[in-house]
Amino acid sequence: MIKLFLLDLDGTLTEDRNSTAIDVDAINAIRTLQNNGIKVGLVSGNSYPVLRGLYTYLNLNGGFVAENGCIVFFEGQKYRVCKIMDKNILNEFRSLFKLKDTWQNDYRECDFGFTPAILTDNMVEWAKSRGLYIRSSGYAVHIAYKPAGKGVGVKKLLELQGLRKEEVAAIGDSLTDIEFFNEVGLKVAVGNADEELKSIADFITTNKSGKGVKEFVTKLLRGEINV
Repeated sequence: MIKLFLLDLDGTLTEDRNSTAIDVDAINAIRTLQNNGIKVGLVSGNSYPVLRGLYTYLNLNGGFVAENGCIVFFEGQKYRVCKIMDKNILNEFRSLFKLKDTWQNDYRECDFGFTPAILTDNMVEWAKSRGLYIRSSGYAVHIAYKPAGKGVGVKKLLELQGLRKEEVAAIGDSLTDIEFFNEVGLKVAVGNADEELKSIADFITTNKSGKGVKEFVTKLLRGEINV
């Protein structure tokens, strides 16, 4: 039985992968899910303040994971899972690869994002030599100290709630959701998700992004999804 439903934000809860507009149908769907006793939470590369506000105003109850797994929030408590990033490392990365900070870097502690979101072999080698986690979400290139990644934060969130993987469903759209999917029992990819994510999903929605969220929730509540 699913007790917790975790959603990625950008490209999943939004109207499309290139949109920041939250899909209204998706909001109504997750509200219905909570009214049926299933907790709902967020898992995102976005910063803690952004997710804290969104989580509050959407009136969610399943906690959230911010900064690609580095910050976890549940029942009023904030947990830092990763090491705080050294500003000298950030300056070196930005300068060496001629990158720009994403607007949320002013509010980040551990995981920082840069554009353009093109991850090169040179970046990977640079990060590896310094023991850093590096990934592209399709929206930005993110770096953090290891261990990092959405899976680390999700594992902590489930531990706080005393849940088993089999009791958790997740929905996402990008490659950074792969680590996230490894920590849950039911993996769902929206219709416009990256092909690599679709390849490991248990269910792929016909609709894209937020409309895909609505589609999955509707089928789940109707008993049309095998869990």
